[in-house]
Amino acid sequence: MEAPRLISWNLTRVCNLACAHCYLDAVQRRREAQGELTTDEALRVVEEIGALAPGAMLVLTGGEPLARRDLDALVTAAAHCGLMPVIGSNGTLLDARRAAALRAAGAVGVGISLDSITPEFHDRLRGQEGAWDRAVTGLRAAREAGLAVQVHTTLFRENLDGIEALADFAEEIGALALNLFFLVCTGRGVTQTDLEGGEYEAALARIAALQAKRDRPMIRARCAPYVRRMLGLHAGDGNGGHASWSSACLAARSYFRITPEGRVTACPYIPKAAGDLRAQPLAEIWETAGDFRRLREELPRGKCGGCDYRFSCGGCRARALATSGELMGEDAKCGYLPPPGAAPEARPAPDAHTIAWTPEAQALLARIPGFVRNRVRSRLEEAAAREDARAITLDFMRAHRPQRAFFAALGGRPQEGTAASPGSAEPAGRMRPAATR
Repeated sequence: MEAPRLISWNLTRVCNLACAHCYLDAVQRRREAQGELTTDEALRVVEEIGALAPGAMLVLTGGEPLARRDLDALVTAAAHCGLMPVIGSNGTLLDARRAAALRAAGAVGVGISLDSITPEFHDRLRGQEGAWDRAVTGLRAAREAGLAVQVHTTLFRENLDGIEALADFAEEIGALALNLFFLVCTGRGVTQTDLEGGEYEAALARIAALQAKRDRPMIRARCAPYVRRMLGLHAGDGNGGHASWSSACLAARSYFRITPEGRVTACPYIPKAAGDLRAQPLAEIWETAGDFRRLREELPRGKCGGCDYRFSCGGCRARALATSGELMGEDAKCGYLPPPGAAPEARPAPDAHTIAWTPEAQALLARIPGFVRNRVRSRLEEAAAREDARAITLDFMRAHRPQRAFFAALGGRPQEGTAASPGSAEPAGRMRPAATR
């Protein structure tokens, strides 16, 4: 069974903001956040994650994770276990001193929410005047401290027109990625106006066009697996930034979430717990939990189950659950109709990895963090197939430098103008820090 490559951990329900769409329904008073894992319990969970998923990205979020006094200790423990700790924050509590401390503790990056290019909508959505200014200050402080930064934006009708401007802003501050999240109406998000099916399609088309014409930052649609269908990519197909590793929803396949109380769910928008870390080992939950096995083994029902992209896309399981009450139900937000006569998509064959790897190349691949290892392997094997290479060697890897992954594998970040691969001294132009996702 594949180990998870990405784990999201809501460390606390406490938050200094009152966001109208918060899926966790966060609180502003510590006494309202009862039952959260203690420091000792959390450190034990970190060890379990490290044993189950070596090299995985661990996103420490909330609520607001900076509200936990033991955050630095948890980051340090995660780094010592070989994980890649990333902080998911609203950014308002992040200044130069705090960013430097997180970097020293072992954090590799931060993802900060910014929902518009101007303050008005962001501040209204986040429930506090000045939140936009402080979030931008946090982004710049993180970048100056040497942390990789990502900008996270939740899409509504009110901010759709600002996608291109947000991409410009993310590039200007040196962000590695702009992640555009499509709302799943859970928690306080049920009070928000979601996009209609046609609006999803139009927004995804704009995002795909934006991806195609920009090298930096990476621009990615989140909680919208339909984008692969829009690009015509079936399971196993690769196309630049959309290779086989990006197929369908990650929930319970290479991703899970931990709640502040130590319960495990398939994703943050699926509230039902699959297990409790105070009562069960993490590995047992990952391998045997009923809903996790359903998400891996069952086909979705309704139109998703009969679709010619049922494996490549399969719809958003959290959105199906939120709208129909059925985890494996159809995703009603997708308006796609297969062409007449189209057969349901066949289950993709297991990846045979027919391209040979030398032992030295395999050793370097193993040093690349788990959350990007499959992506790097896929791209290198695609390049080897195109060039009719007999095997992937260290020299081949260096000649096809997947830059960010190499830097993460080596435990550091490139300096401007330095080489991208280990053992190489030639300049490689201006580069940005290691990727955080």
